[in-house]
Amino acid sequence: MAIGLRAVPVCGDINQGGNQTAGSVVQVIMSRSNVVNLVISPVFWLLVVGTVVLGMVVAACGSAGVDSASVDNAGVDNAASIETEPTVATAPAEPTAPVEPTAPVEPTAPAEPEVDVGELGAGELAFGLQRCVSGAPFLAADPAFYRDEPIYVGNEQPTEEVRNWATSRPGYEDIWVDRDNNGWIAVGFSEDAAARQAELEAEFPGVGVVAVAVAATDAELMALRSEVEVALDGLSSWALGHSVARGFVEVSVPVLDEQTLSRLAPLAGPRLCVQGADPAAAIPDGPQPTEGESWRLLGTDRTGPPYRTGVATTGAQYDALWQEAGLTSTQPSVDFRNAIVIWFGAVYGSNCPVRMDDVIIDLERNVIHGDFVIPGNPTVCNSDANGEAYVVSVARRDLPEGGFAVQLNATDPPAGVPEERTTVTVDLRTEATVATPDDLVVGTLDNRNVTPRQNVFVPGMVMEDGFPMDIGLDLACILEVIGPLNGFMWQAQDWTERPVEWAQNATDGLAQAELLLTTNPAGLAVSINGVSVDYTPLPSTSTEVMEC
Repeated sequence: MAIGLRAVPVCGDINQGGNQTAGSVVQVIMSRSNVVNLVISPVFWLLVVGTVVLGMVVAACGSAGVDSASVDNAGVDNAASIETEPTVATAPAEPTAPVEPTAPVEPTAPAEPEVDVGELGAGELAFGLQRCVSGAPFLAADPAFYRDEPIYVGNEQPTEEVRNWATSRPGYEDIWVDRDNNGWIAVGFSEDAAARQAELEAEFPGVGVVAVAVAATDAELMALRSEVEVALDGLSSWALGHSVARGFVEVSVPVLDEQTLSRLAPLAGPRLCVQGADPAAAIPDGPQPTEGESWRLLGTDRTGPPYRTGVATTGAQYDALWQEAGLTSTQPSVDFRNAIVIWFGAVYGSNCPVRMDDVIIDLERNVIHGDFVIPGNPTVCNSDANGEAYVVSVARRDLPEGGFAVQLNATDPPAGVPEERTTVTVDLRTEATVATPDDLVVGTLDNRNVTPRQNVFVPGMVMEDGFPMDIGLDLACILEVIGPLNGFMWQAQDWTERPVEWAQNATDGLAQAELLLTTNPAGLAVSINGVSVDYTPLPSTSTEVMEC
């Protein structure tokens, strides 16, 4: 099963630890009387990260409690920190197919820190409340405690051994992985961090581990979180968590309007931040549009399989498509001389209904897709994937020239469900042109005149070690240094110039590459057209950049 989601800050991001535990239980509070417990397995999370995106919005990051979701992150930093059992409200699972996972690179905080209120928004919201900042920094140790080695690029740190030792020491609060400092293990203490540092160095010689003085204890943040839960009682949708590693409680609400924020006004301060949609950008409730500039809605219902599309150019094909979509209402008539029929098999979480606001015809990419939204701006959604059929007619005169691809979203389908895309290999703009079954290809990009966007390396991406990743590399970049990847810049070994073979078979300046990340020792192999170059990670203190 593949799940989609709305892009929001994610708790304990893949690169930063943040208290993920395998098989964590997520409590999704749909209402005060309806609590659903979902068990997210490591296998499921790997599927989601590797192919789509997590279908539950994780609203708070860091230690000791994420009330919107606590999940196992694809084998990366799973042991980085322990969370208390979460308590949540409701968030969106969109029918879109998000693409490249990215790894937020978070700035290092100073040693023995006070949380910088400026980092949390400086009270810019109503009632002096702080706005949550995506990628807010984790706390860090005294810079003198860090070294350029070792460098950890995956999940190879001896986190469990350090955790087992640290939990018996005075003032232990939390443990996390600091990607801004060579992937080292950070252990948070509420007392005498300097003494704990000396003990760590003696107990774990050669290991990248530091003692960090926390800004607030787990108990202090838990107490504040309990007050926030009381203040949010009765709100239709919310998510809540706290992070010892960042030193604050994070709240996610649907909309940052004064009526909602007034609930939290008595709790405003540097240990509380709030995130949500700005009132001007909120998606309002409203009816399903029935037509647009080039399209007309023929039927919609919560039926049919999710992550599917289809095309009909004749009455018989229309009948079959209607049946495949699971629709039982009467079919409106369609003039196939001047129009074709498209089916979008959208996906939604059971407590987050979607709406299709438009059909987008992208003539530059030869792609047709829907514009799906989740009205009401819920904060958390159930992670089930349910189908919702939208069948529309589209004017032939407005179709892309020479063929096109149909998919749910502007982003490409997830790798796990390539059947989401239907590719038309004939030009259907001519009146009454029929596409035969051979002209409708499901789940492939190998068709003439169709140029959907391919996966391209983007700085900040994350990959799992030991598993090859196929990705496009922009040959306009100077590829002697690549990154950030898993939080690090990577330097080519023995580089004099780019291998000439890398430019062979390139399309629009993009070369199809295979990346393989390894640990112990850390390395990255980049292979294009059978020619491989080995890269090594640069320390976090490096100022090298990928030049494009």
